[in-house]
Amino acid sequence: MTAAGFEGVAGHRRVLRLLESQLQGDHLAHAYLFTGESRLGKTSIARRFAAMLLPEAPLPRHPDYWEDDRVANLKVNEIRLISDEGAEFHPQSLQAFLNLKPSVGRRRVAVIGNVGRLPDVSQNLLLKTLEEPHPGRVIILTSPSLSPFVVIPTIVSRCQRVAFHPVAENEIAQLLVADGVAAERADELAALSRGRPGWALRVAGDDEVLARHARWTESLEQIYGAPADVPLRLAEELDSLHMAWRASDKESEDPFVEALGSWQLELRRRMVGDLHPATWARLLELSYDTLGHHEQNVSPRLNLECFLLECRRAS
Repeated sequence: MTAAGFEGVAGHRRVLRLLESQLQGDHLAHAYLFTGESRLGKTSIARRFAAMLLPEAPLPRHPDYWEDDRVANLKVNEIRLISDEGAEFHPQSLQAFLNLKPSVGRRRVAVIGNVGRLPDVSQNLLLKTLEEPHPGRVIILTSPSLSPFVVIPTIVSRCQRVAFHPVAENEIAQLLVADGVAAERADELAALSRGRPGWALRVAGDDEVLARHARWTESLEQIYGAPADVPLRLAEELDSLHMAWRASDKESEDPFVEALGSWQLELRRRMVGDLHPATWARLLELSYDTLGHHEQNVSPRLNLECFLLECRRAS
């Protein structure tokens, strides 16, 4: 039975039971690190958990709640206790917020989405906070990766890690239908979601998402056995789309990540349906390495060229 605060969440039963039991037993960690692919629901569940920890008022106007889930980097002044300029985005820096006693409840709670976007200097300041926790404070961090190039290992070691895994397609489809999406489209989006309910909800109103998936799948099929200039041109095109995305408001999904996700679905389909799946299994593994290199800021074009040239040899 799911607690009222987690009603309507698709999947993640093990995570919800863990958080519920810790809350009911009042055995909370001072810091959590929610890990798993982007759009699995980590930040949504972090907010739900924060609301259960702070029942006195809705989170947007709760004086004991601090959140940063922006795409932009979290600058040093948003974390440091005392600085010449002070926090620009928040009324108080994170350390100033946590340094004060709770205003209306028993706790102060802070949520930082995608902690890997913080530069190292900001992560080291955050580490100082994690190393010297105040009683009655809970910090919830999220990250798509535990790579030391994304989150410094000492931050990982100071948190209770909570792993999020892909959600079953039927649960995602049910979530979409409950959100007003037609059943047939809900099934199609759930099949493309790779177990990510947040992604499915985000693209539910995007009329082009299915067409883009078909295009990326077709572009991969055209590479097998093709001349070397074919994968190189595709890498150049996708690199250009990625650079345009970086210069945008980043509200849409990174085209690099979107294309790779479509290719992973296609490679998995071939692997399952082939009597000799080793080639497709190797390429699928390489695709995850490619995604990891992308998270580590390897040149997108070079990264793509290496992956696509390997795909070319698959035939």
